Amino acid sequence: MISFLALPVYGQKQSKEEKEAAGKALYEMAKQCVEQKSFVIVPATYGGQMEYNNDNSNFFSAEGANFFAQGNMVCGNGYTNILEATEYDATFNKKGQMTLKIVVKGRMMNGTYIITMRNNTNEADVIFTPQNGMVRRFTGPIMPLTTSYNKRSNPM
Repeated sequence: MISFLALPVYGQKQSKEEKEAAGKALYEMAKQCVEQKSFVIVPATYGGQMEYNNDNSNFFSAEGANFFAQGNMVCGNGYTNILEATEYDATFNKKGQMTLKIVVKGRMMNGTYIITMRNNTNEADVIFTPQNGMVRRFTGPIMPLTTSYNKRSNPM
């Protein structure tokens, strides 16, 4: 009876090849989103203690020529910030690791986002260094704009 119950659970596990294929698909999707400047990052964890985020109104998004940063953990203020990129540089090394540098300028904030993503995943590590204020660190997946996130009205 115990082996009968364990068999369905064992059968549902993904093989190593399936996990790698799923990771590669996520990586390629994220890479395409970055190249098209059409993505959103909703933090999964943030801060020095790696606290978990359960609020999708904290996000950083690229929507063509405009960038949006919203939430204290992402930009250091409570506004929906419309930003312009003065620099947007994505590089990929031989191992497939991406480094994206975005220098942003807006009405309420200015600073630099450094986004790194390893090969075979869409999980990004983000460091925001503002011109004034405290450095912000968070992690989250790079997803297409069709992903659910809560943008407030009346952006600054």
